[in-house]
Amino acid sequence: MPEEENVNVEKDTEPPVQPQTTEEVHSDVTGQKRPRPASGGDKPPKPRKKYAKRAPIWEHFLQREDPTKSYCKYCLAEIGCDSKKVGTSPMIGHIKVCKYYKDWVDKENQKVLSGDNKGNLKVIKYDPHLFRRSVNEMVVVNELPFSFVESEGWKRFCFNVLPMYKTFCRKTCSQDIVAMYLEEKEALKTLFRVEKQRVSLTTYIWTCPITSFNYMVITGHWVNTEWELQKRILSFKVITDHKGDTIAGQLLDCLEEWGIEKVYTITVDNARNNDKALDTFKEAFKLRGLEALVKDGKFIHMRCCAHILNLIVGDGLKKAKREVTAVRNAVKYVRSNFSRLKSFSLRCETAKLCRGNLPLDVVTRWNSTYLMLNSALKLRVAFEKMEAEDKLYCAYFLEEEEEKTKTKRIGPPTSSDWDKVSRLVKFLKVFYKGTVTFSASKTVTSTLCYNEIVDIERSLITKSHSPEEETRKMATAMRDKFDKYWDGLGNMNPLVIVASVFDPRNKMRFASLCFDQLYGKDTIENRKLHASVSSVMSSMYEDYSFKLSKPVENEEPDSQPQPENFVLSDDEDDCEGMLSLFDKVVGLKGNDDSCNELKMYLTEQTEARVENKLGFPYDVLSWWRRNCPKFSILSEFARDVLAIQASSVASESAFSTSGRVLDPYRSSLTPYMVEVLICTQQWLRCSYKKEDAVTNLAQMLEEVDFFESLDARNSTVALT
Repeated sequence: MPEEENVNVEKDTEPPVQPQTTEEVHSDVTGQKRPRPASGGDKPPKPRKKYAKRAPIWEHFLQREDPTKSYCKYCLAEIGCDSKKVGTSPMIGHIKVCKYYKDWVDKENQKVLSGDNKGNLKVIKYDPHLFRRSVNEMVVVNELPFSFVESEGWKRFCFNVLPMYKTFCRKTCSQDIVAMYLEEKEALKTLFRVEKQRVSLTTYIWTCPITSFNYMVITGHWVNTEWELQKRILSFKVITDHKGDTIAGQLLDCLEEWGIEKVYTITVDNARNNDKALDTFKEAFKLRGLEALVKDGKFIHMRCCAHILNLIVGDGLKKAKREVTAVRNAVKYVRSNFSRLKSFSLRCETAKLCRGNLPLDVVTRWNSTYLMLNSALKLRVAFEKMEAEDKLYCAYFLEEEEEKTKTKRIGPPTSSDWDKVSRLVKFLKVFYKGTVTFSASKTVTSTLCYNEIVDIERSLITKSHSPEEETRKMATAMRDKFDKYWDGLGNMNPLVIVASVFDPRNKMRFASLCFDQLYGKDTIENRKLHASVSSVMSSMYEDYSFKLSKPVENEEPDSQPQPENFVLSDDEDDCEGMLSLFDKVVGLKGNDDSCNELKMYLTEQTEARVENKLGFPYDVLSWWRRNCPKFSILSEFARDVLAIQASSVASESAFSTSGRVLDPYRSSLTPYMVEVLICTQQWLRCSYKKEDAVTNLAQMLEEVDFFESLDARNSTVALT
């Protein structure tokens, strides 16, 4: 090795170059000696490359300009480190007695006491990795910019409150978030590819008003082995158009990327392009295997109930446009500035009314219109006082709403307008209740869907025979739209009715009662609908039974057990026992109709329709979790059906972001990073499980009630 290689490699600069003659030599970077030029105008040699220190002690020391000296990171003491004389021994000796280093070690190992919601104390260690992940989660969940981790306010907070933790840069933050996304994605891929989890999908397309980009989101829903409803966003991508082939291609690419091989249903809104998209998707996806679709995709298309309900109510509200507009203009006046709101609050106080919330509706969302009318109706007296006492309020309605048309504002609402609004609010109450039920995405909605549909149809039938002409016209227009989508099983997916059967409080008796109320007892429509639902359930149960049942080995399915003769042999063990013969006979008859779990479930008594002792709503998944050992095959059927979503609101909620992520004028994120942020945000919110003592107590009471009822049944059987 050349002599100049022994020079300290950590040295920042070379020593001053002395004048040399051409006879003097020096070593180049290849280690070969060559003559150095004598002219002083040539460029000086480049400084040598620094190499990282290998000794572990250098983790606690820094080396500056002087290569023979180092500085302690904790106390900044100057320690000699000449490699030729003393080496690293002085540094090792110093770190053993450094008080600041001992304090740092104590802080790293420091633990504090903390408590959870149940009041239990536990020891928490200061973990820099946990701190870093928590900061990244905060950035994702709260939709903060990556520059937040470099902001002065955040650094001040960490310096004053968390001095033991080190902040990091925005690049590290973005890299950590991508790593979180990929880690969770691999875990979900394992679930879909290894465990072959069947999923139900919801999808929705939204056009950003700022950029006019079309974003398509795909969300997967399933019930896991612990009987918990799961929801995960699988794809959030930009598409070129709304054509059916584009939607089908995006669905196929998403399932291929995630390794999903089994799909149950796909819930979409009621657009024609979705009909074509699902037809194309069904033909392509069923080629992936026999179990890819159920019944070759016959029941894969689920129409969004919330979207259909919006179409139904939209036709009805057109008949009451003037009264609604008059109330809307009155609310606009009150909310326009502080002085008008103060004047309105004064009228509420004189009328002894609590003003509360007075929202302004969104014209394209009828449910917000219902909430506005309902709130304004409670303050009717205050609005009437405004009309009688406030001149500015009356003058507001004399102004021209548009200069081109020169039409005055509709209003103020008269007494007859308030009466019509009152009847309209009562009429729309059942529709609003149905919308709230359909729009839930964190709980099971498939079992409640048919109940809301029947209530809506019965209300329309009653109102269509109302003596009031306006109500009758409104109900008739809405009834025509209702029959287009939900009349019998013409356009309705039969799984909507099947899902209600898997509520142990309903079973088939509830569906039969609905048929009787809508079509009458012993009518052709009633019998036809009942037979169709029963046929669908029986056919699908047979498929599940065939897939999950294990056939007896070396035995043909139609063969009958042959009686064996009792032959006495020298060895008594050669004679097969009767219990063994009995097990064979029972095993061959295991798939007999007498052991059909579906018939057993339907013939048993329905559960009581009462809430638990704490007033929580009934949990269908909890019942199936307790009874799945009893219905081993039927429970798998129920798991898939209960995961069906009644509406596509679960996917629409992905666009309820603050807009920072999708706004190109405030963010320069790539499409891939947009998908990472939105998916990770939803995954973090779903994976976060808050340990609530009240919820745990409610589940415990359900199990107590279950075992108490079981003990009561057993004691009754014993007495009989």
